[in-house]
Amino acid sequence: MNKSLSEILYRQRYFLIPFLILMITGFSLMLVFSKKDLFLLINNQHTAFFDHFFKLNTWLGDGWMTIVVIIGMLFFKYRYAVLTALAYAYSSLAVQIFKRLFNAPRPVKFFEDITPIRTIDGYTMHEWNSFPSGHTASAFTLAVVLSYLLPYKHSHWILIPVAALTAFSRVYLAQHFMEDIIAGALLAVIMTFQLIWWLEHTKWYHSQKLDGRLFGKA
Repeated sequence: MNKSLSEILYRQRYFLIPFLILMITGFSLMLVFSKKDLFLLINNQHTAFFDHFFKLNTWLGDGWMTIVVIIGMLFFKYRYAVLTALAYAYSSLAVQIFKRLFNAPRPVKFFEDITPIRTIDGYTMHEWNSFPSGHTASAFTLAVVLSYLLPYKHSHWILIPVAALTAFSRVYLAQHFMEDIIAGALLAVIMTFQLIWWLEHTKWYHSQKLDGRLFGKA
C-alpha cells in the first residue's frame, strides 16, 4: 500500500523496457515514412495465412476479451477483477473522447479518392473515428494489468509481443494507421499506471472484502 509511482514503474521495468523499445521503433518508422506511405507499405504485404491470423489476433483487443478476463479474475481475487474493470473503463472512456474529438478518417475513407487499398473479403470496415485505436488501447491496458498482477516478472516480456501483434493487426486489417496504434498504446499505458498508483493509495482497494473470490476466499 502507498507505493510511490517510481516504485511501481521500477517494479514493472520488465514490461516498460520492451514497451519503450517498441515505441521508439514506431516513432522512428513514422519519422522515416509519411502516414500514407507507411500504411501502403504494410497494406501491400499480405498472405492468406496472415489474413486469417490477424483476423483472429485482433479479437484480443476487443472489449469482450477484457470482459472474459474480468470474469476469470473473480475466481482468483475480487481486487484483480476491480482493477481490470476500472483500467478498461478508464482508458476506453479517454479513447472514445479522443475518437469523437478528432473524428479522423480511417484508411478506407482516407484513400477513397487517392488509391485503392487491399481489404479482406467479409471483414467489416469502418470509415471514421480512427484516432486513437481502441483495440490497441484495450490490449495494452490488459497487458499492463497482467504485468502488474503476475508474480513472475521476467515472463512479462511476452506481454509486449502479444499486445504489439494485436496493435499491428489493426493496421494490417486496414482499420487504422500507425499513429493510431502508437497513440492508443501510449494512452493505455500512461493511464493504467496512473490508475494503479491512485488505487494503491486508496483504503477501499485494500479492504478485506476485495481479498475474497468466487467460491471461496483467496
